[in-house]
Amino acid sequence: MAFEFAFDPDRLTKLERIRANDIDPYGGKFSVKNNALQVREGFEKLQGTETSIAGRIIGKRSHGELEFLDLADESGRVQIYIVRKDLDESSRFILENLDTGDIIGVAGKIVKTKTGEISVQPGKITLLSKSLLPIPSKWYGLEDTEKRYRKRYLDFIINTESREKIRKGSLMVSKIREILVAKGFLEVIVPTLHPILGGANAKPFITHYNALDRDLYLKIASELYLKRMLVGGFEKIFDISKNFRNEGMDTRHNPEFMMLELYQAYGDLGTMLEISEELVKGAIFSANNTYKVQFGDRELDFSKFQIKTMEDSVKEATGLKSESEIIEAAKGINPKVLSYGEAINELFENKVSDNIVQPTFITRFPIEVSPLAKKTTEDKRFVYRFELYVAGIEIVNAFSELNDPIDQVSRFNTEAERKQRGIDETQEFDRDFIEAMGYGMPPAGGLGLGIDRLQMLGTNSKSIKEVIPFPQLRTIED
Repeated sequence: MAFEFAFDPDRLTKLERIRANDIDPYGGKFSVKNNALQVREGFEKLQGTETSIAGRIIGKRSHGELEFLDLADESGRVQIYIVRKDLDESSRFILENLDTGDIIGVAGKIVKTKTGEISVQPGKITLLSKSLLPIPSKWYGLEDTEKRYRKRYLDFIINTESREKIRKGSLMVSKIREILVAKGFLEVIVPTLHPILGGANAKPFITHYNALDRDLYLKIASELYLKRMLVGGFEKIFDISKNFRNEGMDTRHNPEFMMLELYQAYGDLGTMLEISEELVKGAIFSANNTYKVQFGDRELDFSKFQIKTMEDSVKEATGLKSESEIIEAAKGINPKVLSYGEAINELFENKVSDNIVQPTFITRFPIEVSPLAKKTTEDKRFVYRFELYVAGIEIVNAFSELNDPIDQVSRFNTEAERKQRGIDETQEFDRDFIEAMGYGMPPAGGLGLGIDRLQMLGTNSKSIKEVIPFPQLRTIED
């Protein structure tokens, strides 16, 4: 079967013309001396000097013997001011066959036009890639949000804001790594294919490994493998990688997402709270040079963090006080609720979490929803766990890690009972992990940080799709 594609006929004609003139329309290496930003910001020192620059033509205007091109590279835009008679013969031919969208390299002087526009005036133009499809205009071509995500490369070409969000997101990840390495943490790699579903409450993607003739799960969390490394003697470790959860897609969820997980032997929940605050503040500042950022119509202040227990936040939001009232109210939302802990969690998720605006650590989670965390000494129904919420978005989940193998076996059995009651998001019994714990796992603190969600907050993005270069999308008919 032969494949065909309907490229723009006028551009195809120009392509044939270029090739017939013995010019390669898809050139090779081009030596770039300055980018657009350097030309503009360094003009006072660079005026009159020779430079070379490469980028995509996003605008094209003619005035007699003068030609003006708007050239965009990763740093921004600069005008190319062309006097036709200054070009060599090959460059004049290329100029006659250029279209918006073409990628070119130009070599010439840095000048300022009569109208005061900083420009590059070339003596030579090199064609680096002929565009065979017209790029849409910013205002009329990609107004549809869904189309922007499906044609993400066009979104990046047209919308500098979209590119800037990806750039800022990268700065945030680099800062997180920088902080952790400075603290003595070692970055490690864990498997992506897992034989047992564990480390988080989530629905998995299931795949089949032909060589072993067995089903495996795509990683939903790195936790149990990183804890095995604690058993093995590693004391400060972290992993930044993709997790995969076979669940819904919305503004806060993508089936594959980036997660930081870290563990520190001989630490606890307090250690994780301090590290979480430092990581989040550092990442936000690295992208914005301030701790106060705009998120929609709200200003978020990452210079200070609040701390509340889940129980107190539920009572404050609902006005309920007694255990019986709380259980009854939760059953009205979810009839499967049995215990006080399940009721607190149900009400928190439905009545509280979405309304938390400023950075707030929610502590003391019910044991029923925390099978890998240590029980609190004052009330065995709760564990040493917190989640960090900002603008209704959970971005960090942390524990004082359970290191008692007997208790861990009991927790896994409780998970099995909850699954029998129809609660799907439960964890399986991991026999090898229990065996590893049996050799002795040091007390430790651990946390998971949702990289994509933190990037949303740091780039004023209302949807997780804005910070993922190529998000998953629903199938549509061609």
